[in-house]
Amino acid sequence: MKMNEMISGDIRMKTMTLPVLMSSLMTLCVIFFSHFANAHGEDDKARFVSASGTDSGACDNRFRPCKSIAYAALQANKGDKILVAQGSYSVNDDNGLLYLISDLKPVLGGFNALDNFQIQQPDKSISYLTGVPAEYARLLEEKGFHAIIDSKAVLSSSTKAGLSSINAMRTRHSASECIDNDSSGFECKNISLLSHIPLIDFPTNSFAANDIWGHVDLNTMDEYALLGLSNGIAVVKVSDPENPEIIGSVSGQSTSWRDIKVYQFYSQERQRWLAYAYASADNVTEGFSILDLNALEKGVSLVARITIDRSGHNIYISNVDYTTNTAISDKKAMLHNVGGRANGGAWNTYSLENPEKPESRYTPDGLNREDYSHDISSVVIEDERALNHCDQNATSCNIIIDFNEDELRLWQHNTENTANMLGSSTYPNAAYVHSGWWSEDKKYVLLHDELDEPRFNLNTTVHIFDITDLSEPTLVSTWTGPTRATDHNGFTRGNKYYMSNYERGLTILDIADPENPQEVGFFDTFGASNNASTNGNWGVYPYLPSGTLLASDIQGGLYILKDHTLLDGQTAVRFSQTEMTVEEGTSIRIPVEKQGNAAMSVNFHIIAGSANLDDFSAVNGTLEWTQDDSAPKYIDIDIAEDNIRETDELFFVRLSNPQQGTIDNSATTAFITINTEDVFRGQANFAASELSVKEIDGAISIALERAGGSDSSLEVNVEIIGGSAANTEYNLTNTSVRWDDGDTATKDIVLSIIDDEETEETETIIIRLASNTAGILGAQSELQINVRDDESNQAPMANAGADLQVNTRQTVRMNGIASDIESDVTIQWSQTSGTPVTLNFANSTNMSFISPQTETTLRFSMTVSDDFGAESSDDIVVNVVAPPPASSGGGAISVWFIVAILLLRFIRTK
Repeated sequence: MKMNEMISGDIRMKTMTLPVLMSSLMTLCVIFFSHFANAHGEDDKARFVSASGTDSGACDNRFRPCKSIAYAALQANKGDKILVAQGSYSVNDDNGLLYLISDLKPVLGGFNALDNFQIQQPDKSISYLTGVPAEYARLLEEKGFHAIIDSKAVLSSSTKAGLSSINAMRTRHSASECIDNDSSGFECKNISLLSHIPLIDFPTNSFAANDIWGHVDLNTMDEYALLGLSNGIAVVKVSDPENPEIIGSVSGQSTSWRDIKVYQFYSQERQRWLAYAYASADNVTEGFSILDLNALEKGVSLVARITIDRSGHNIYISNVDYTTNTAISDKKAMLHNVGGRANGGAWNTYSLENPEKPESRYTPDGLNREDYSHDISSVVIEDERALNHCDQNATSCNIIIDFNEDELRLWQHNTENTANMLGSSTYPNAAYVHSGWWSEDKKYVLLHDELDEPRFNLNTTVHIFDITDLSEPTLVSTWTGPTRATDHNGFTRGNKYYMSNYERGLTILDIADPENPQEVGFFDTFGASNNASTNGNWGVYPYLPSGTLLASDIQGGLYILKDHTLLDGQTAVRFSQTEMTVEEGTSIRIPVEKQGNAAMSVNFHIIAGSANLDDFSAVNGTLEWTQDDSAPKYIDIDIAEDNIRETDELFFVRLSNPQQGTIDNSATTAFITINTEDVFRGQANFAASELSVKEIDGAISIALERAGGSDSSLEVNVEIIGGSAANTEYNLTNTSVRWDDGDTATKDIVLSIIDDEETEETETIIIRLASNTAGILGAQSELQINVRDDESNQAPMANAGADLQVNTRQTVRMNGIASDIESDVTIQWSQTSGTPVTLNFANSTNMSFISPQTETTLRFSMTVSDDFGAESSDDIVVNVVAPPPASSGGGAISVWFIVAILLLRFIRTK
């Protein structure tokens, strides 16, 4: 070969090989460094186990797997699965066996550390389990393991107890007093079960629950729980806490993380209280959802999804009272999206002037990943700190408490479009600054670190910061719990701190001395174990007026609980009456009664509600009792005679910050109605201003409300005044609606729609309320009904995905796509041929199944239906192949070794 030919050939070889080498290196780098690029500390999706691994670290690096299933399970976060490489594993560890057979975390065998756990191949990369009790062999085989049965193996007593507890979480329970530390099989102390709705009973076919919030409808005083689910949000009526009623749900993209808050306000136009829920969702793209809570007797509905922020880890509303979810006096409620994708995940602010269409007002500039906020709280400061640390001459300061992953930050945020940081602090062994709340004296913040327990081998650890100097929060104390369970979220009511404690369940701390908290109660929603893991109690809501406690459990669903931490003989105060009425131009004495003989004091503050601050003369203050003084104290309020014709008004008085005693949380808020002398018949309104219906619906019910008064009777006429639909296409069966004296119930009229055979565009029908009596028609007295035509309806889109080739005994997850331009859709998978398999989540786009043990071809169909019943289907073929037997062990191999081999290959081609 000539020299120039050799050179030319060498150059061609380099030209061909270098791209291949660079592509390989880039792929490896992406795999390797992806372990260090999570959106936040909870966004890992897998933990890795190999027989040659080491039980250290978080098990989230596929190049450095852990050794045991039990250890990896304890490191797993919400939404994680555990992937097990080939090799041999003993199941004599109680925790390991419990996780394998309980489905607390998905544990799958049949992976190979040599290919970085990329593909499940149970019949090639064989994961042996030794010492398996015979009754669990088939279950473990379905998870991709090869079970070696030990005929003498039996479940230990602790494993049996753990399984029994897990099964209890999946079953409904009724009321049961906490006696001898037991309430219907759940371990407890000073907390009793009122009722329990398991996860399986909720709509949306969710695999887990997450956040919880509460709501009291100020029109009816009914109480509700709003439960976050992996596939949506459910609303439960809990006015009768022993007999809860699931009202309805709204579906959403599948995620492990949702957060929920509620905003309620009085509408002068509608002359009634209106309320909306706001729910964030992380690791998806639906933004935050707005739910309409204004007709809960008929269900809950989605208003909109705001996608300025495509996702958010938490959502928060500042400047509100968390019992009524209304704005505190003379303040403007502000909505905050927290932990989103923009600006490093820093918190931002939306205006709630139009609650159905929040507008972005504050977005931080120049921030990066170090400014990520995992959660926030807020407190209004009105003492000398407002002057010393906030804006000059400020008498009130809204402080945002920012839990920033790495540190605690305090911000001033008095207006919607500005914020400035006042101070920050951290603490020893800070692993993940997660969330927290403030004490009612507004001098302390309790802080939760979600990762310090597993990372530093600690028991439950809660940090207490002194914020009397807003520029320099100071760690003053740490509370250590009796178990390893991780603390998650918490809220203060009076001098009690209600904390979701994951596997320990709900824990209540007495923080009368914030620097020396004491446990006074707990309810173990997750009785299987008390490990430092992310199973169990996600959240708690302690603010319902009745004092009923709401707790959400990831695996167990909704727990409705009664707080017994107020002990007999303990010094405590409460409102003697929680609902009172007063006339204009008079005064009211609100009695506060006391039990116990010790001296104590309690603050009270007034929330204007639907009244104005000039409707009464009162200021926030303090009630004090001396030793052996048990006589009632009174809050005296003069009510103005304003000579304005107006409807009854409602304001609230709240007890807070007890000293040397406590508060009975079933009577901490008094609801005071100012009854005007004017006769108010109220006004009639449609419950909605616009409805969308289908031509095939036939008779539809349309709700009317009476708000703003119930004196005497009220009657209105109902008439159709126009629209594009022909008058032969509908029939109004009611032409008038009547309410008797005192009647405020929702009334229904019925509109019958004729289903013709014509293909036509969406038509409209406009209905109006009419009356010759002035002042009885509300602002929403006209309704537009949009009638969607069935003949012109387009079938939804169904895409089952590309055909697949999978391995025998592999857990297979489909990634279908379903959508419709006009309505939500329902999904149903079915198997049309091949060896029968069990379909999991068959009504989700992400249906899954375990492939058969032998080679075969499977066919599935995904059918998507819209609200008309129109269907589209798409088929997918899954070829199941048996990979050749494994030829080597399952140990981990260094990424750098692979890189070296590729470099050597490149050099040899030169």
